[in-house]
Amino acid sequence: MNSRATLRASLLGGVILLGWQPAQAQLANNLTIGNPKAMAMGNAVTADTTGIDAVHYNPAALSKLKGRQTMVKMISGVMDIRADFDPRAGYNFMGYDDDPYKNSSSRTLTPTMYLPGLGGMTELPMLVAPMAGLSISPPGSKFTFATDVYAPMALGYSRDSDSDPGRFQGRQVALQRITYFSPSLAYQVNDELSLGLSIGFSHQAMALNQDFRNPGMLTGLTRMLNKALCLPGLDEVIGSFFNVCGGSIGPFDSLANLDLDLQQSLAPSYNLGVLWEPTDWFSWGATYQSESRMNLQGKYRVEYSKDWSGFWSGLQSSLFGAIFSPLFPYGAKEESGNASLKLTYPDAFSTGIKLRPWDKWQFNFDLRWVDYSDWNKFEIEFDRELDILRIAKTFGGGNATERSIILDRGYRATWSWGAGVQYDLNDRLALRAGYEYRPSAIPKDKADVLAPVGDADLYGLGFGYRWDRDTTIDAGFNYFVSKQKIPAGSSCNANCEGLDNLVYNPYAGLNIETTVKAYIFALTYTSRF
Repeated sequence: MNSRATLRASLLGGVILLGWQPAQAQLANNLTIGNPKAMAMGNAVTADTTGIDAVHYNPAALSKLKGRQTMVKMISGVMDIRADFDPRAGYNFMGYDDDPYKNSSSRTLTPTMYLPGLGGMTELPMLVAPMAGLSISPPGSKFTFATDVYAPMALGYSRDSDSDPGRFQGRQVALQRITYFSPSLAYQVNDELSLGLSIGFSHQAMALNQDFRNPGMLTGLTRMLNKALCLPGLDEVIGSFFNVCGGSIGPFDSLANLDLDLQQSLAPSYNLGVLWEPTDWFSWGATYQSESRMNLQGKYRVEYSKDWSGFWSGLQSSLFGAIFSPLFPYGAKEESGNASLKLTYPDAFSTGIKLRPWDKWQFNFDLRWVDYSDWNKFEIEFDRELDILRIAKTFGGGNATERSIILDRGYRATWSWGAGVQYDLNDRLALRAGYEYRPSAIPKDKADVLAPVGDADLYGLGFGYRWDRDTTIDAGFNYFVSKQKIPAGSSCNANCEGLDNLVYNPYAGLNIETTVKAYIFALTYTSRF
């Protein structure tokens, strides 16, 4: 083996060892960009060319595109989300254990999509989305200009059955970011070095429809009082002093439904990239993707159950309720108005290398950091004090105020790694495969069913085919799988049982296991004109 081949083999081996070092947890990212090459190569493409989608992955790589090019993309996918709920030993609240959802399961295959500008979530039989991009590099110029339409984030699902226990942490959910305009510029400094910048103008949306319940000692006590004091005749004697007979609130009753619709039409961000290609067999790239600070605004509507409204309005009408009125809800049937949420789309950094130690073989390796610690807490602010907040601020452990509710997510910044291989079967056809390890950004004590993504593995396959000198077709397939266990009492976002865990533990005392599987396919048609 000559010295050059030895150097290549040593570098390849060193990077393989680096890639196997343990990485910290991270949330799913890059799943919905839909670039077939990135999908097939385990998203290890920072030092590679990804066509016009380099606007996202590394804008410096746009310098590889010569002349005028267009790209049309089709991405489709199915996400299978499941959860199982089993009671811990001795499961009960003040002696009540007749939870209809213990020993039950949840499953959804129904995707939802937020309609930008119009608002609202729309259920789809299958997620299918067309996208497109354009690049121009004038003859003899060192500049390349481009714009691309893509979805950095698109998670949506619907649990539309009243018998699905998962609806207490998301009956319908949509967290979506679509970059609709991304003016980009790449400059080729010399034959080895390129620099790039892209500015993304995006639409950000977050919508949630969710049922509420509160299994715990507090609702166990209200049920016990209702059973003991609302006997015929007794309720008339004590009703004027302490009335709990207007409705029955128990630990397993559905209490309310929240519908939240928030969006921001213009959410800017930028990407910076560098690509260094000192030889024909080695290249290095790095990309920084900025954060985007937003203030999402929209509407909310809360519908309360008949028992909720009756219980609290009855209590407020009694002497006890009049004395302690500020602590308790008034018994409203429905409330609606304006709401807002300050949300930061997290910044990210990725770096990687591309190696071609042999003529037909290519190996890519990437490391990626995402600052999901920006998602430590989500605080939703309402334009008035809501009935549900009056009780939540008293028993919510600091996670609610008069006009806001705080969703304590506790996410953390993460590192992940990916690797991909490409084999050039001939001058026209390239075969690709890859893998990415994606541990979760959600700590064990914050895991839940709303975002049921634990540690995950992403597998990719695909190919690129040059139809003629001006036309290329690429296809990519991803299989994403994530599983997690949430033992009873281990996460105060799902199943803690303390008196102050009102916000929000709808599965208090239940052991939870979740599984998420996603199947994603993308096809692009790129042509020079």
